Amino acid sequence: MKLYKNILLLTALILLTILPGCSAQQIPLAEVTQYADSITENILMAMNEDNYSRFSQDFDEQMKNGLDETKYNNTIPGMKNKIGQYISKELVSAEKKDQFVVVTYKAKFSEESGDVIIRSVFSDINGKKYISGFWMDSQKLRGN
Repeated sequence: MKLYKNILLLTALILLTILPGCSAQQIPLAEVTQYADSITENILMAMNEDNYSRFSQDFDEQMKNGLDETKYNNTIPGMKNKIGQYISKELVSAEKKDQFVVVTYKAKFSEESGDVIIRSVFSDINGKKYISGFWMDSQKLRGN
């Protein structure tokens, strides 16, 4: 029994040492609002206009390859059928994870009664901000 308690204590100490290094670091919203708001707004407005060129203009190369125009055309219209047109957004949080900045918004869409959570993931390449990830989540998008 004593050996079991020692193993549990040792495991807890190791986890407490490792986990803080894996967690995200909160960033003051003022640090990200200049670039994050305009780039995210551009993506959402481009979705309203069905304009892939505008939608992807700030994507990094990996994001452009992962969400090319064909995948966009197979994905975004179905999402828009569920949640409607983008109306507005509100900045909720920003955090640094490794070399990325994850910015979270609550957004309003015309056919979704609740909030749509938007996560824009930014990278900095030679001083320019790029989108490296973009996710949307809501009850209707999850099928609830």
